[in-house]
Amino acid sequence: MVKPLIIAFASCLSLCAQAADWDFLNSEENSQLYVKSYSGALLGSQSHHSDHFDLWLINTGYQYSVRDDVSLYMEAGPAMDPHSEQAGFNISSGVRYQFSPSLNIGSQLKQLEVDKASTLLELNTSLLLTPQFAIKANYGVSAFSTEQSLSIGVGFNF
Repeated sequence: MVKPLIIAFASCLSLCAQAADWDFLNSEENSQLYVKSYSGALLGSQSHHSDHFDLWLINTGYQYSVRDDVSLYMEAGPAMDPHSEQAGFNISSGVRYQFSPSLNIGSQLKQLEVDKASTLLELNTSLLLTPQFAIKANYGVSAFSTEQSLSIGVGFNF
């Protein structure tokens, strides 16, 4: 009895999804693929407390403009800690608000796994100095522990 109900429910959801107006996702002028790099000094529980950059990320992402100044994004890529010579990955998804052509702020949910796994809810900002070079800051709080992190660094857009 349960199996036919599940099949009927799934069929109904499928028909509703097909009947919905999905044209807003097909607009190519509102979407953007990108590749960017980030190097930052971690200040927090994951920090090595040194003067060197503690974190290197190279992300490929997809950004979708919801409005002229608001976009949703998702990005992922390798992560590396040059001090411990360990590599891992990072994946994040969030929303950005563009204050001006050179300044944006955002919020993201990030999974970072290098020395240890951490899931953070982050607030971030980026100031473009040139179209390829930015100063960035991220503040993250873990939903599962008391972990907090602050990273300040530079970003490169390709």
